[in-house]
Amino acid sequence: MKLGIIGLGAISPFFIEAVERSGEVTLAAVCDTASAKTEPFAARGVAAFGRYQDLLAAGVCDAVVITLPNHLHAEAAEAALDAGLAVCCEKPLAVTTAEAARMTRAARRNNGVLFTAFHRRYNTNLVALKKRLPDDPAELSRVVVRYHENITEHMGGEGWYLQPEQCGGGCVIDNGPNALDEARFLVGDLALTDASIGDVRMGAEFCAELDLQSADGVPVRVELDWALHTGEVKDVTVELRDGQVLHADMLAGYDGFKASLSHEYDGILADFRGAVAAGSAAYQDPGPDIVALVEEAYRVGRAKHTRLRMSSKNPVSTKVVRLLFHVTEKRGMTLSPWGSRAIPAGQIHELVTTTDRPSAEGDRVDRAGFLGFVEFQDPAMLCRGDEVWVRQAGRADRLIGRLAGFDECHYPNHYNILIDSDRLWTAGDISLQPGDEIRFVEGPQEEIG
Repeated sequence: MKLGIIGLGAISPFFIEAVERSGEVTLAAVCDTASAKTEPFAARGVAAFGRYQDLLAAGVCDAVVITLPNHLHAEAAEAALDAGLAVCCEKPLAVTTAEAARMTRAARRNNGVLFTAFHRRYNTNLVALKKRLPDDPAELSRVVVRYHENITEHMGGEGWYLQPEQCGGGCVIDNGPNALDEARFLVGDLALTDASIGDVRMGAEFCAELDLQSADGVPVRVELDWALHTGEVKDVTVELRDGQVLHADMLAGYDGFKASLSHEYDGILADFRGAVAAGSAAYQDPGPDIVALVEEAYRVGRAKHTRLRMSSKNPVSTKVVRLLFHVTEKRGMTLSPWGSRAIPAGQIHELVTTTDRPSAEGDRVDRAGFLGFVEFQDPAMLCRGDEVWVRQAGRADRLIGRLAGFDECHYPNHYNILIDSDRLWTAGDISLQPGDEIRFVEGPQEEIG
């Protein structure tokens, strides 16, 4: 196979070194807009180009590897397939499902091979883990994939990773495809059930948590992090229903920065060559499925009102102005539809603890413990999920519970602010005094209305 490399960035050396170790692939051409990167190859007799269109037109390659910034994958791959070349594209295959569909159509109309480079599926430790899994998926209770690193250590000087218009986002589209493919490699097709993103900087998320389920019902958690201080964690844990825990550390046995990548890119190159030899009818690329999962994760995560590891509002301070001491089992309050309330400074509202765990509009709240009335010192936003703390002189701050929502039976005079708690607390139970401070601190948030 005569291979061309389009894009000589941080990933290209791993492909080039794999070619050099292979006895069945020849590096026929390279392409990059920076002539300083192509000139050393030209000096070795490798055809060098500044535009990928010129490389495709030269007719010197049977196939190309695309390691361009993510937003350029689709146009370059489509052009290469239309030129009759097989394409190996660095992950992610594309930024959107629409782009992935364009690439897939180009492969079909040209009977060409479109191959996504998921290098972690070739990791010896992951392969060994797969061999240890029971044949019956019902024996698996949970899979957790962690992909944590400091992105600045992995960019190789390429700033486009931190530019969402070029990368497509942050860690979800960069590390996510490999992590998702690892899980898919172990348990098969996946469907997203939830996604949260966070630590957003200039539009790029630096952490994410994705929850998925396999077609056999196995829960999968993918944890992504771009913000480790230094080092990296790349591993998979499989929990079995009998209590066994199986583990694969991608980096174990490979000392040195990115040391594991050499054998993984050897695997990519061998499988790509095999796919081309077998022909397009024999190969189905998983790349579009992973693109769809990433796109869905962004749809869900970006629609949420909160972000992981990011505070979205100031703590709220209130002062106790009246104490209440009674408990009832038949109060008859109902949870309002509002997940949040904006409260002007100076308003007074009532605090009620409950063990009824109301969660949906109209849920009845009967069991209630009454703390008292508090005055809001400053304009405030209260949100479902806020932690409610008591601050008293000479004592450690005490967590009472989490804000469950609001009952409006006394509105517009005041709200009943409902607090999920482990018991029906009253002012007497916690020695509350007039003038004590009650604080509402942002916690894990539910979606606000």
